[in-house]
This record gives sequence, C-alpha cells and structure tokens, in this order.
Amino acid sequence: MDRYWLKEALFAGQTANGFKLGTAISRGWFWTKVSGCRLVYRGQSMEAIDFDDVLAVVTMESDEIALPGFLSHEPGQTWFYVVRCANRCGQIEQTLQSAVKAAIDTEGGICEPRPIGIFGLSAERKADGSVEVIGLYYPIEQASNPIELRVYSDGGTGQIDYQNPEAKLTYQGRKFYGYSDDSLSEGRYLFSIRAADAAGSENRSKETVMAEVKNKSIETIEIVSVERV
Repeated sequence: MDRYWLKEALFAGQTANGFKLGTAISRGWFWTKVSGCRLVYRGQSMEAIDFDDVLAVVTMESDEIALPGFLSHEPGQTWFYVVRCANRCGQIEQTLQSAVKAAIDTEGGICEPRPIGIFGLSAERKADGSVEVIGLYYPIEQASNPIELRVYSDGGTGQIDYQNPEAKLTYQGRKFYGYSDDSLSEGRYLFSIRAADAAGSENRSKETVMAEVKNKSIETIEIVSVERV
C-alpha cells in the first residue's frame, strides 16, 4: 500500500498533508493520532477524485467536517466528496461508501437534493392494443432516496403535464419499472417517468418516449381451406 503522507513527511520535512495527519513531528515514522482520523477528498466526478490530495482531516469522533475556505464552489459546478477512515497505523480504507454529491445552483447555494433519473426509457405496443412504458432505475450517486416513480403523459396533446401524474409506482430498489395503459385512442403519445423522494422532490429529467397507437384491434388470419398438393 502506497502511503504518500509517509514519503512526504519523511523526506520533505513538515508538509501540509504531513501536518494535517500528525506525522510531521515524527517525520513519518509513526502515526500520532492514536484513535485514527477521517480524510476528505474531492473531484468533479467520482473518477476524477485525486486521492493523493487530502483536503481536510478530522478525528474519528468529529460529527462535522469543515472544508478549507480556499476551495471554490462556483455556480453551476458539481463536486463529489469522499470520506475515508485511517487507523492509528496510517492504513487508509480504499472504499467509496462514504460519498456525497454537491451541486451548486445559479445563486451559489446547494441544489435541493433529488433522486436520479430513469435510465433507458422505452415504450412498447402490446398485442391487446395497450401501451407499456418501461424504464430502469439504478440507484447510484443519488442525492436522496426515492419512495415512488411518477408516470406523466401528454394525453396526445404534445405537451407533457408534469403537475398531474397518470400513475405512481412504489419504489422497490434497482429494477425495471413498467406502466401499462389500455385506454388510449389512436394517436401519438409522449410519456416520462420521474423518481420522487419522501419530501416530494423529484428529479427534473427531460427524457421522454413516444408511443403511437393505431389499429387497436389486431386482425387474425382466417384459414379458408387446406388442400394437399
């Protein structure tokens, strides 16, 4: 396991990270925080987080972590923060379990936490003439946990009504969710599915899918006669 703080403190004297981690005094030879500590990292995506750069260090007992004042949080930016624990021997866990996404709105504040959107939205016309809308919900990097998925439609008008959902599907974790409507007359319809949390906040996905209904009755082939040739 590479320990960058150890090399810094041992060969470069008192460095910023070495001082934070409590290894500067011992020049990296032993871990001075007896109870261990928690380390903070960040990046503009989970893949871009620099785990060589420690932004903040707090004790294991701390309830809050104050970030350095020089960190920029410009309007429109999105940052991912990861917290990792280190024991008194300097061994740092390598998980991504403690991660949080911070999206900055146009006024510089934190955007309201919302569930993520539906993936791979599609519509299919069934043999009985009904239309089934299907989408995958995959709970990853979401800011709040959904309790339901709301199905919206344009009713054939070309403009989806996001104020009045046609149906509400109970959230049951990662899976494909489907909604079937057999009351549609011939025409073209737009559908959208949005996830909503307990506070009523829903993701603002603009993804829609179109379904066309025509010839609702399926014609069957009638065998008039059978002849051996």
